[in-house]
Amino acid sequence: MAMIRRRTLIATALAVQAIPRMAWSQSSFISRPLKIIVPLQAGGSADISTRLIANSLQHRLRQPVIVDNKPGGSFVIGMQALAMTPPDGHTLISINTGMMAAQVTMKRYDMLKSLALVTQYSKTPTLFVVPAQSRFRTFSELIAFAKKNPGKLNFGSVGTGGLEHLWVTMLGRSMGVEFTHIPFKGMPDAITALAQGALDFVPCVMSSALPFVQKGTLRALCVLSDERTPFLPDLPTMREQGGSVPPMEFWSGVAAPQGTPLAVLEQLRQEIVNVMAEPDMKLRMDERGATIVTSANAGAFSTLIKAEQSWMSKVAQEAGIRVE
Repeated sequence: MAMIRRRTLIATALAVQAIPRMAWSQSSFISRPLKIIVPLQAGGSADISTRLIANSLQHRLRQPVIVDNKPGGSFVIGMQALAMTPPDGHTLISINTGMMAAQVTMKRYDMLKSLALVTQYSKTPTLFVVPAQSRFRTFSELIAFAKKNPGKLNFGSVGTGGLEHLWVTMLGRSMGVEFTHIPFKGMPDAITALAQGALDFVPCVMSSALPFVQKGTLRALCVLSDERTPFLPDLPTMREQGGSVPPMEFWSGVAAPQGTPLAVLEQLRQEIVNVMAEPDMKLRMDERGATIVTSANAGAFSTLIKAEQSWMSKVAQEAGIRVE
């Protein structure tokens, strides 16, 4: 009787121990290390966020999750690397608003045709910043000056045809003002030039601008969102100061190669949604001025991208902005 009881206990223990492994193997397609391509240099906002997600994912998936930086060619090198991988969900790519702008002005790829969307995971407000010594105290003051002095005010961006360039072009056409565009190789260079007084303003993602605003090196005139940001609650929105163009927010997400099975995409989406729901992840995103936003499904993410694509394409076409 004792022997039977002992065998029963051992069998029960083994069965309980196997439950998580069995449940996992039945629900997951992951069978080897996962790779997330970041089509940008290491150390940037998108790279850091992707590494945070990868770190949490590998604990959930019980497989290594490798972040592979493929910068260059205005995101084209990263897209080409993804295209050479099988559409089985083991290789993903980090995507963002900047990629959308590049595909509109370069026309080397179509994000919606080339990718199978997984989910958005965050959005970050953009600040309209000027040097600390700027004469302008409000966004409306700057616009009023620009109307009287066409082309006198300049702004910096991360490159011709980039997000900042397209958005300021849209702003100028909407408000009846003209600005002079000065492209830079990266936002750090543009911010440095702005702080030194070489530029009049820069629309800059909050994670990059906030430290300089907090130190007093730069001054934020408004936030380019529909709502105020809790990180700077006293800072008005652009619309509160008379701006009438769509907001400029920096969204980030994850996609897979076109042709990835829908069931696999949904499992990936759910895993990333679960990762973003972790308390530590919210804390880390808060530190970067980002808000966690996940997609209910691929269709919701597609709707966001189509809306961005619409205004960017319109601005680029009307202003004749194209990068060869």
